[in-house]
Amino acid sequence: MIKLATLARLRRPSFASADASCTFVVALALASAAHAFQAPTAGDLGYDIYDIVVNQGVKGPLGFVGGVAAFLFGVSRLFSNIMIGIPTIVAAVCLIRADSILQTFGMIV
Repeated sequence: MIKLATLARLRRPSFASADASCTFVVALALASAAHAFQAPTAGDLGYDIYDIVVNQGVKGPLGFVGGVAAFLFGVSRLFSNIMIGIPTIVAAVCLIRADSILQTFGMIV
C-alpha cells in the first residue's frame, strides 16, 4: 500500500523545467548586450600589457609549450582518471587556440 507522504511527494511540482526556462530567458537577455572583443592596436591604452600577456605569452612559445604539456598530462591522466583527463585536454586545447577563442566569444559590457 502506498503511504500518503509518498503520494504527496509524487504530486509535488518539479522546478527543473522552471529553472531551465528562467536560465534561457536570462541568457537571451544577456546575449543581446554582447559585443565582440577587438584586440587593441599599438598606442591604445593597455596595448603593452596585451602584447606581453597575449602576443608573447599565450600565442608565443610559452603558451604553446604549456598547451602541449597540459595536453600530454591530460592524455596520461585519461587512462587512470577520466574525470581529470578530459577537462585537462579541453583546457589544453583552449590554451593553444586562445587567441581565436578570445576574438570569437562576445564580451558583455
